[in-house]
Amino acid sequence: MSNLTGLRALLVRPEQPLIQGSSTFANVLISDGVRLHHCPVMNISPLVGTLDTDKIKPHILGFSRYGRVIFVSRTAASLALDWLDRYWPVPDGLPIGTRYYAVGKSTAAELEAWNVKAELPVEFSNSEGLLALPSLQNLMGEHVLIFSGVGGRQLLTEQLSCRGAVVSQCELYRRESTAEFSQEINQLLLSGELDLVIVHSGELLSTLISVVQKERQHALRQLPLLVPGERVCGLARDTGFKNVICADTALPEDMVSALRGWYSNKG
Repeated sequence: MSNLTGLRALLVRPEQPLIQGSSTFANVLISDGVRLHHCPVMNISPLVGTLDTDKIKPHILGFSRYGRVIFVSRTAASLALDWLDRYWPVPDGLPIGTRYYAVGKSTAAELEAWNVKAELPVEFSNSEGLLALPSLQNLMGEHVLIFSGVGGRQLLTEQLSCRGAVVSQCELYRRESTAEFSQEINQLLLSGELDLVIVHSGELLSTLISVVQKERQHALRQLPLLVPGERVCGLARDTGFKNVICADTALPEDMVSALRGWYSNKG
């Protein structure tokens, strides 16, 4: 019998249709016996408008001027490689002298399509972990490009600038809240058909709370909540969740491992 057989879980992470294997985490849960309700509260949309293109292309065409390039997510890596494939004028690949960085393993895996060896955080797969790398400590005069989505945390930009870097940010996609599944989420909370809620970021947590009706808020906060990393764990507790399961990172294997440990002890 699977470790997770019978568990009823709500997953609110958005679909990532541009990325192969993006549903690995959901597939593992389902194959492990979880009755999974996948109800995204956000959508991911590439920036394709004329104004967006006008902002993105200068970074791509001038790519060789950056000594360090950071990809903050798997989506950012996938979209950046697509832009580079279309517009980068050197057919033999990306500049050899540039140092590349990925926030986590799944992001680094996307870069392997171009045979790019990315440096990774040693301990934590997040911005804090990346900032701890020795090669990102002294950046006086270095030109750094960050591929990211619109908005989000500005920790990398702020800290790298403080270390002397000239930082440019190239936004490639937008995360937007959606109420498409709000009725289903509220019905699940009303009927008591959930044992667990899974969120992958603080932004997703706040968006989930915003689509839950006021009279269902208590039921939501009474449920165990699976999150990645201490930062999101702290946000969840500050928001009123009492039973927070904290995975080491947002990687599927870490999230599943934390969930299995909690569920086995629960039984």
